[in-house]
Amino acid sequence: MIDMDFNSADTQDSAFALIPANTLVRIHLTIRPGGAGPEGWLTQSKSSSALYLNTEGVIEEGPHARRRIYTRIGFRGRNADTGAEDTYANRGRALLRGILESAHGVRSDDTSDQARAKRTIRSFGDMSGLTFIAKIGIERDKNDPSDQGRNVIVAAIGPQHPEYAALMGTTPGAYAPAASAPAMAPSNGGAPFWAQ
Repeated sequence: MIDMDFNSADTQDSAFALIPANTLVRIHLTIRPGGAGPEGWLTQSKSSSALYLNTEGVIEEGPHARRRIYTRIGFRGRNADTGAEDTYANRGRALLRGILESAHGVRSDDTSDQARAKRTIRSFGDMSGLTFIAKIGIERDKNDPSDQGRNVIVAAIGPQHPEYAALMGTTPGAYAPAASAPAMAPSNGGAPFWAQ
């Protein structure tokens, strides 16, 4: 029998420590199909009529490399049928636009035909596999005062941000979309209960 020494292994504290809010990281995005909506890419909420994209982002490098960030990107809010403004869907569309701009190196104020084409997708599947710069936030359960929170993607950072080029590892305007990069497999059902 061979002794195995785990004294030098990381403590579990570091595995569960939250990434500080407003940290910028390069993320590889995977959409986890939920079987709802066009082509089954959307996920139906278990508690309402809301629909969302269930995403898993893997941080590619830096001190948080290989950490997984689970984020729901809104497509249709629970009150969408009431005629009220669907803020859940509006925030989701804004984030999706930001992801496309970040992944394709498009400035948010660029209205050229080329930029508009890069903000257009044929399927939600076109979003899966993109690499972009994400701003990390912390989301807490409003119904649980003791909830320590979980990391989520709160924004995508485009080439107008001063740190974009360094984080993407390229010069502004020279970035090729990451869709051709090797895909990182999503975790096989190991997502926390709140991300399923």
